[in-house]
Amino acid sequence: MKVSFIDHWTELQSFLPYLQKKEIAHNLAIGLITSKREKELIMAAAFYRDEEDEPIMLLLQTIKEQAVLSVFEELTDLEIQECATTLARQTKEVPGIIGEIPYVEWFSMQYSTIIQQQIELNMAQRIYQLTEVRPPDSVLGKLREAKAEERPLLVRWALQFAKDAGISLNEEEAETRVSHLLRENALYVWENEGQMVSMAAATRPTRSNINISFVFTPADFRKNGYASACVAALCGRLLEGRYTSISLYTDLANPTSNHIYQEIGFKQRLDSKLILFK
Repeated sequence: MKVSFIDHWTELQSFLPYLQKKEIAHNLAIGLITSKREKELIMAAAFYRDEEDEPIMLLLQTIKEQAVLSVFEELTDLEIQECATTLARQTKEVPGIIGEIPYVEWFSMQYSTIIQQQIELNMAQRIYQLTEVRPPDSVLGKLREAKAEERPLLVRWALQFAKDAGISLNEEEAETRVSHLLRENALYVWENEGQMVSMAAATRPTRSNINISFVFTPADFRKNGYASACVAALCGRLLEGRYTSISLYTDLANPTSNHIYQEIGFKQRLDSKLILFK
């Protein structure tokens, strides 16, 4: 097994055809490569079988906490372990891996053994896909785009969303994230009687799919169906445009949200894990 390290974002464009063969599974990596936002490329590594020129796997790291693992074809546990061994011998330190089960598990077990660290499950996730929406009945309010003047409240919501989800996000990062979503017209709110009661964002568009994220309802407005209505209405709007499917990542530790999304039409596609090395 051999590995090639990539130093520039422009070089990663050549991997898009491989990623786009499975847009739902590789939505995160595609979004990172095609995003308009400026970001640091900490590490990118492509793996190849010896004597072959077609990549079989890509590891992409843009934040200090984790790298994204994307596998392009069916690989055995031994092949994944060999990739992990190859990376570890290059003395490249990876703090964590997020990717599809079972590949992320095979990679993490071998990599952690070589670098002599323990593995810690940070989050078990399920990736859903929707192609036809079923809006909930009798939820008061309507969907609309978020407005620039609502930024302060949306930033507070973003910080609370991150806290609830166990995601590291400071105020400056929240302001940057919300400002970007507002500029891209990608942040939506559910409004009832003139008051914002829930939000959701449309992120990481690919050729035919787009991802729903940043779904949040303040505690005072929960148990009214606002999040379901907000997400369903946003999905309907997106499906009326150029997208044929919507994807969404959920935390398996939250069975309530998993059930809610299935109620409006999301179907399970695959499971993933975020594994950290300690």
